[in-house]
Amino acid sequence: MKAVIRIVIFVCVMTAPAYGTLMYYLEVEDLARLSSDIFKGRVVSATTYWNEGRTRIYTSIRIQIDDPYKGRTRRSQVVTITQLGGELDGVKMDYAGRPTFEEGEAVLLFTTRGKRDDYVVMALKQGKMRVEGREAVREFSGITFVERGVTGSRTPLPAGRSVRLPLDEVRMRIARAR
Repeated sequence: MKAVIRIVIFVCVMTAPAYGTLMYYLEVEDLARLSSDIFKGRVVSATTYWNEGRTRIYTSIRIQIDDPYKGRTRRSQVVTITQLGGELDGVKMDYAGRPTFEEGEAVLLFTTRGKRDDYVVMALKQGKMRVEGREAVREFSGITFVERGVTGSRTPLPAGRSVRLPLDEVRMRIARAR
């Protein structure tokens, strides 16, 4: 009887849907070193569109920069973030760990330059922090972190779905990482 219960549990666990993206946890300093441009700003708009072959949906997010931290961006400049995924014509294309944006939302973004005159958020949700007052909120839902090899130093992985950091501390850590 115990063997049957074990088999049933095994089958349930193995066939349960897994929702999540596996990736290494990146500290603020890691994100800063990997990013060409880091800035704090506000979401002006988000527009979804099909690619030419109507096989993929992309979202184009316009951000007005309030405070550039690294790179060539300027205060008051409006930049475009492009990312795979979104919802259009009743079709939703999504993946775990994709950062989402709301019009009017204050954000701190770690980005790299895209193929066109746009930007791409680094490391999925890890590269987007929501700004709430004087805090930056790192949101990790949909991401499962894996530890690096045994020979590397072990960084404690975030236990919850989000982590709050003082904005001044984030800025200092970015400056130190250069």
